[in-house]
Parts: sequence; C-alpha cells; structure tokens
Amino acid sequence: MSQYIAGRLLAAIPVLLGISVFVFFMAHLAPGDPVTIMLGLQADAEQMERLREELGLNDPLPVQYFRFLSGAVRGDLGRSLKSNRLVTQEITDRFPRTIQLAAAGMGLAITIGVIAGVVAAAFHRRLTDTATMILAILGVSVPSFWLGLMLIYLFSVRLRWLPVAGADTWRHLVLPAFSLGVLAAAILARMTRSGVLEVLRQDYVRTARAKGLSERVVLYRHALKNALIPVVTIVGLQFGGLLGGTVIIETLFAWPGLGTLAITSILARDFPMVQGIVLYLALGYVLVNLAVDLTYGYLDPRIRYRR
Repeated sequence: MSQYIAGRLLAAIPVLLGISVFVFFMAHLAPGDPVTIMLGLQADAEQMERLREELGLNDPLPVQYFRFLSGAVRGDLGRSLKSNRLVTQEITDRFPRTIQLAAAGMGLAITIGVIAGVVAAAFHRRLTDTATMILAILGVSVPSFWLGLMLIYLFSVRLRWLPVAGADTWRHLVLPAFSLGVLAAAILARMTRSGVLEVLRQDYVRTARAKGLSERVVLYRHALKNALIPVVTIVGLQFGGLLGGTVIIETLFAWPGLGTLAITSILARDFPMVQGIVLYLALGYVLVNLAVDLTYGYLDPRIRYRR
C-alpha cells in the first residue's frame, strides 16, 4: 500500500510540472501590465522601469519560470505583487474556507445524489423514478451562478431567511454550498441509479432474493456497496471540479476563499498569486483522486494495490 501511494505521488510530479508551465506562460502572455496596475497611469517611465527590474519582470520568460520553479520546490512561491505578502501565507489563510465550501457542497451532493439514485432504482420505471430523473436533468442543466442568484433573491431578498454574503456562521454556508452541490448531486443521482440497476441484475442478488431476504436488505446490504465503486470515481472527479467551481460561487456570495482571491489576483495581474492558487488546487485534485483510489479497496476487497 505504501509503495502504491508513493508511486502515485511521484506520478503526480509531471502533472504539477506541466500545470506550472501552462499557467506561468499563460499568465505572462496575457495582455496587461502589473507594473502599470501597481503604480497607476500617472507614474513616470523611470519608476516603472525600476519596479520592473526589482520584480524581475525584465528577465526572459524562461529565466523567470525557472526562478519560480526553484522557489516552488522549496515551498517558496514568491510574494504577491499586489499585497507584498508571501503567496503561501495568503493562500494558507484562504484555503480552509475553500475546502469548507467544497466539502459542504460535496457532502450535500453525496447525500442528495446517492439517496435519490437508490430511490429511483428501487422504483424503476415508476413515477418516482421518472420524477427523480427529470429533477436530475434539470440539476445538470441549470448553471450554478444562475441558481445562486435565484437562491439569493428568494431566501435572502424576499424571505430574509439567510444572509447574502460573508462567512461568519453556518447560515452563510447554506446558499453557496447548495448552489455548488446541485450539479454534482444530479450527476451522482444518475450514476447511482445506473449502478444499482446494473448490480440488481447480478446472480448473487437473485440468490439473496431467493433466500427470502427483504427487498430493503437486498438493496442496501448486497447491492448498494458494489454499486458505489463507479459513484466514488465520480465523487473524486466532482470534488476536483468543485474546487475549481468555487471561483464563481465565492465571487457571487463574497465568500473569502481562494476563488475571490484568484479573481482579484487575475484582475491585478498578480502572477505569483495566480500561479500559487492553481498549483494548490491542482495538488488538492491529485490528493482527492488518490483518496478515491484507496477507497476502492474498502468497497471491493478483491481490489489489491501493487507496485
């Protein structure tokens, strides 16, 4: 097991390296001048040139990249061009909020999606199944930002039950987590339904029914666990998607996480901050998928991890 984990972590290094190359050059080749944004249009050419030299922006892009990479290997992602704070410190302050929002959205998605999928499979080709799948299609079709705006209008503006923005209490988490989790819940509902229906056709399920076991025992004790393997795969992919999707939702609800930090950094042309945020999110995605792979062994003891 330890050899498998070490191998997966080593395999993640080329992925992170490729992401760092892509993000670095895309950020630097995009239009806009961070020095102009920092000093303003009234600054003279000498001041701007001096600041470019101090920041190392006059060096060729390959030189700047290898300087960034050598620092990243040591855990030093540089300083923010906007706040002059360490990038790692700024990200560390915001990252827990993003994880909190993504975990809440994923927890909501798993709860709603798995339950809805099991119920739809249990009532296959009945009204409950049809209604559940219609709702799942709607959940996949509705953009998260539009759903967030509608939730704000209904629960914050009209009913005044929940706050519009902020992150002070659990009540601030409800609307952004729901907006973020609906799409994942719809996908999980469809996958769970498909997986359970496939398992229910297996011979060992027929044997369990022939023994006189109730349909509930057959469904939850014999069918569901084996049907969850593809669902767990989707959970890993969706959680990675939620980490990236928090950018829109955090901006919409003024949630103080990496999403809002990424938007302000992009607008300010803060290269080190943008690069650091993307690397952190990529690393989180890699670790989530590693956890998903390890979960397979728990769900199916036949799965063994080898070097």
